[in-house]
Amino acid sequence: MRALALILTAPTLLAGAQAQTPAELPPAGWTARSYVDSAGCTFHRAELGGAVVWAQRLGPDGVPLCGQPPSVHASLSDALPAIPPSRRGAVPDFPEPGIYLQLGAFAATATADRVAADLAAQGYRIWRQDFPRLRVLFAGPFADADTAAMARRDLRGRGFPDAFLRRSE
Repeated sequence: MRALALILTAPTLLAGAQAQTPAELPPAGWTARSYVDSAGCTFHRAELGGAVVWAQRLGPDGVPLCGQPPSVHASLSDALPAIPPSRRGAVPDFPEPGIYLQLGAFAATATADRVAADLAAQGYRIWRQDFPRLRVLFAGPFADADTAAMARRDLRGRGFPDAFLRRSE
């Protein structure tokens, strides 16, 4: 493995460029020998001194092998606009003025993805707020209390009985 890592990175180093690392590391527990990051570049797993390193795979011309489909697909809710995390009980720092509906907190990204897709298809603007092991989804902003109340009734009827209003400050 050590020779593989050196062979894969040596041409890049010899050309005066820095060795590249993945755009993001593989998920915890990744056991495959290769990994394609979100930029489409291929890396091979190697162990050096007991530590796992990811060596960029180079083509015959010494150029990094990129343009491949990523090994891990980003979740749909990852693409939602983000609201910065806030302290427990504090009003989130919403990026736009108005009234928002907090829909729920989801431990499973797949559930947050499904909810986001379903509600976006119904015409709602969906936002996310990430915490360790939780993704909170919001709909909005709504311009006034009447519009927000109508949306709350609609969303409660769509399976979000605990949806509640949050006003931006």
